[in-house]
Amino acid sequence: MALALRLGLRNLRRRPMRTALTAAMLAIGTALLVFSVGLNEGVYASLIDVATGTWTGQVQIQAPGYEESPSLFETVNEPGPLLAALEARPEVVAATARVEVAGLLGAGARTVGTLLQGVDPVAEPRVSTLPAALSAGAWLPTADPDARPIVIGVGLARRLGVGLGAELTFMGQAADGSVAAELFTVGGLIDSGSAEVDAQLALIRLADAQALLVLGQRVHRVVGRLTSADAATPFAATFQAPPGLRLLPWQALLPGLDQSIRSDRAGGQIFMAIMLVVVVLGVTNTLLMSVFERTRELGLMKALGTPPRQLVATTLWESAWLSVASTALGTALAVALILALRDTGIRMFDEPMEFGGASMQVAYPILAREVVIYPLIIAVVGTLAGLWPAWRAGRLDPVAAMREG
Repeated sequence: MALALRLGLRNLRRRPMRTALTAAMLAIGTALLVFSVGLNEGVYASLIDVATGTWTGQVQIQAPGYEESPSLFETVNEPGPLLAALEARPEVVAATARVEVAGLLGAGARTVGTLLQGVDPVAEPRVSTLPAALSAGAWLPTADPDARPIVIGVGLARRLGVGLGAELTFMGQAADGSVAAELFTVGGLIDSGSAEVDAQLALIRLADAQALLVLGQRVHRVVGRLTSADAATPFAATFQAPPGLRLLPWQALLPGLDQSIRSDRAGGQIFMAIMLVVVVLGVTNTLLMSVFERTRELGLMKALGTPPRQLVATTLWESAWLSVASTALGTALAVALILALRDTGIRMFDEPMEFGGASMQVAYPILAREVVIYPLIIAVVGTLAGLWPAWRAGRLDPVAAMREG
């Protein structure tokens, strides 16, 4: 085996230009593939962080069917113990409860439809980034229980023609069948960067929403922020929701984003398949040429008693040296580039790109598991591409081979 290893490396040095060209093809192809994967996975991670961190959260607990058809009467009846159970898990950074109801928000003669959200003023900033997007005013205060503050999006403020300090009237339905009506004072404006969100956003304190809708302590959603979006699926598989409730990971809450990422990853797998075809053709061609050029030499070695398995092993070691060294070089180049750009990122678009309901402008490549898996596949396939030339070398007839040479 040691002899075959040394002979394989020596044979590659016989035609340094051909070996260098093949190695360069494999190295550059591997580098492009690995960097593309790292960049794509960085884009996916950024989009998921934006989409889940802004408002949705990585997991939610709610009544069955509520996500598909929200109803005022489908509630989580005892959120307190559930919030405590969530925050006791190491994967959970924070959790909060929310109430929501559709209704009319009016200012003077102007009235618009909105989805009024009741949030915990203390817990909500630890779960979502919307409270940090205040462009004017202040977040929902907790000191004055008699006040009726409301925070709205800048787009909604424009639609109503109001600013800080304006009074807004909300009208909707309460859980007991009565009319839910209350007067609120605009205490803050949020500019989230999403025109769609800012045109509808209306937030009040959770306790005010529960009193307005006659819900008691009931809520509609319990939202959890996890250490990472990747933890959502295993967390959903291990956390037991209370009877009559269900836990949904972000993939179920944002199916458009999840499907967009799956489709885009499928395109990356096509790139991988094309790369593997190129590897097989390149390595096979190089080794076949090497075997053809050494036909007389191989025939002489066989006539002197060299066993066929020795010739096969030597040729396979050629392909192994060529494939492993080239993919290792390409992977090292790609990893170095990913590390260099991981913090600064790459500005990919002049305007934010919409992707599955989230948007981004700068991509930050990351070291995903495919950075290791894909080069390993390329190296293995490249090594196996030497099987045909190796088989031909082992099957040579000594007399015919020496005559051909």
